Amino acid sequence: MRAILLILLACLLTSCLSVTREREAHCLAATMTDVWQAEQELNFAEQTRRTAQQARSEQAEPSQDSPPLSVRVADAPFRFASSRNEEARKLYQRVVEARLRHREASKWYGLIARRVQTRIEEDEMLYPVLGMLATSTAIVLYPLVRWNVRSVLWEGVDPDAEDDPVQRFCSARLEQEHSNPQP
Repeated sequence: MRAILLILLACLLTSCLSVTREREAHCLAATMTDVWQAEQELNFAEQTRRTAQQARSEQAEPSQDSPPLSVRVADAPFRFASSRNEEARKLYQRVVEARLRHREASKWYGLIARRVQTRIEEDEMLYPVLGMLATSTAIVLYPLVRWNVRSVLWEGVDPDAEDDPVQRFCSARLEQEHSNPQP
């Protein structure tokens, strides 16, 4: 009777943890989308800036056929240069912001992907052990085996802790996704 209760308890514990794994998998998918969108924004911002630079350089090249300009008209490029510089500065700022968003999204994607990979490795190690121990009274050793595997794989860090940065990020990211559903 006790063995059956222990087996049920072990199954309940592993199924509760699968909710965490499922949330992290959803977070990984959402973050993958974030990285893709940030990459698209970055490419668009860089292309827009390159196009604007190309247009400015083509406008700056003096035409050999053009007649000489009067002094009054020659002063006009200085006024236009400041507006061009402002436009160039804004385009550059957009590129910098897009790079920062892409870098941040890529960083979180890497952390979450590593987390999901480690969870899969943990499952691959623990489920066969659980199956083997569940057939005997040695099931009482499963918590010790699980703790040992976790301490090695997670290097002393509790991935299920409330203050874990990846857990906090995933909770916030998925909450954001649920509050702002995209078509």
